Amino acid sequence: DIFDAYTSAERCYHNINHIFKMLNNFDDFIRCSGCKTVIKNINEFAFAIIMHDYVHGTTDDVNDSAQKAKEFLHKISLAYDTGYVENLIRATDYNKCLKTDFDGQLMQDLDLNTLGSDYAEYNEYSNQIRREYIQYPDSVFYKERVNVLKTFLNRRYIYNTKYYRDNYECAARNNIAKELSNIVSGKN
Repeated sequence: DIFDAYTSAERCYHNINHIFKMLNNFDDFIRCSGCKTVIKNINEFAFAIIMHDYVHGTTDDVNDSAQKAKEFLHKISLAYDTGYVENLIRATDYNKCLKTDFDGQLMQDLDLNTLGSDYAEYNEYSNQIRREYIQYPDSVFYKERVNVLKTFLNRRYIYNTKYYRDNYECAARNNIAKELSNIVSGKN
């Protein structure tokens, strides 16, 4: 079920590659930052990564994904803290200003990692996002895209954790500014 959900044809960005990248970045973060002991439960955190975009295309993807994660854990009788998993998934709802602990902040940083990648990868990401939402005409899509990008730029920091700020903040701001410039100039 999980693999099928993430490999469906309409998923151009929020797909299995996004999940693998987040899991790899989670592993890198733990090795590089020494925060293994700070994270409440590494296995539950990894499960939340796997489930955070499970539902896609509904009016409330994040909460629907959190609910599916809870149902899945109950179905297989895995003794995970469902509240913890649900909170990590809900942390990725950027339309809500949720107060979150370190684990939730890290979940957000991992989810937004691509914003701070090299520009070629970032540009491919933005193209994938456009293809994923192809059902919307350019006028609607780019208006909303500009709003989302400006929201990130208007934050004091895009990333929550020191590790992500130190390693990705500058590139993320540059990438977002460049995409905004391309949208405004009609280069998209």
